[in-house]
Amino acid sequence: MIRESQFWLRIVVAVFAVWIFISVHAVYWPVIVSLIITFILIPVRDAVLKGVQRLTGRRIPVDAAILISFVVLILALVGITNSVLHPLVIQVNLLAANFQNLVDKTAALVMNFENSQTQLYIPDQVKGIINDFLVKIGNYGIDGVTNLVKSVFAIAGTVIEFFVVPIITFYFMKDGSKMVDCFVHLYPEEYRLQLDVLFDEVDRVLSSYIRGQLIMSCIISLLTFIGMWIMGVPYPMVIALLAAVTEWIPIIGPIVGAIPAILLGALVSPALAAKVLIFYIIIQQIDSHLIMPQVMGAVISLHPVAIVIALLMGGTLFGIQGMILTVPITAVLQIICKHLWFYNTYKTKAMNFYGKN
Repeated sequence: MIRESQFWLRIVVAVFAVWIFISVHAVYWPVIVSLIITFILIPVRDAVLKGVQRLTGRRIPVDAAILISFVVLILALVGITNSVLHPLVIQVNLLAANFQNLVDKTAALVMNFENSQTQLYIPDQVKGIINDFLVKIGNYGIDGVTNLVKSVFAIAGTVIEFFVVPIITFYFMKDGSKMVDCFVHLYPEEYRLQLDVLFDEVDRVLSSYIRGQLIMSCIISLLTFIGMWIMGVPYPMVIALLAAVTEWIPIIGPIVGAIPAILLGALVSPALAAKVLIFYIIIQQIDSHLIMPQVMGAVISLHPVAIVIALLMGGTLFGIQGMILTVPITAVLQIICKHLWFYNTYKTKAMNFYGKN
């Protein structure tokens, strides 16, 4: 009975520690960013360790492999900056300078749907909502577009966080398993088997999800840029960047990413808007039936309704960042709830494995 009480007391302490962690903004964002970078760089670190051992027959220190992984990441970022960021900034500045004109044209385009040719009646209330929406876009659109690149490519919000993220990432890559073992060993021996299984599942789901989403975003962004460029849609790199970001938001993200492209196409011609719409439908079918099953597999086993509800909650609490993080957090909570629900089953297996004493 005492050991049972100690177990649940430690569970409460762990939940309380997580709550404090989430409540302190200056702490959890650097840790989350470091965790994402860690999952991305771990395969690079392992490849360096295996490659050097095959070539030299010796195993280099893990610290050296981690530093080489950082060098690879920096070189990749430099290459992306030189080849992509400069033309992207030019297009963002052009879009910002022309943004209000695009908003006015879009408002006129929407209002022109109600004419004698289309026979489409738009109620005055709907017109008012559309006008208010476009006015709000015009009010903050220029600042939002100007800061888009900064929002996407910034690693952290302050200089201190900028230096903290690499340090945390280094120790996550070096001592991540030791940190987990230290936490697991806070609990009695008969519970450690279940906790090991829980952390293994969380690690598998998060690592597969983050790497898979990164690959999918790159593929969708590249396909979108090629399609927009071939069809002659204005600002193809900005649209591709938007597609890469919204790819991280399941279900509704691709729809949100398609709307600006369709509107920009409609400002050129209705035929181009139709082509863009068809293009996005084809891209989403390819993404859903070819890319996602190959890259992600069955990593996240959440019902679409649960995902939509979680997206609404995450967006309400934390904005766009909350919507991006909603699915992995919900998946982790699902794993934790599963293990707590079958707690007695795991306890019986552990007792049979370690002995009743």
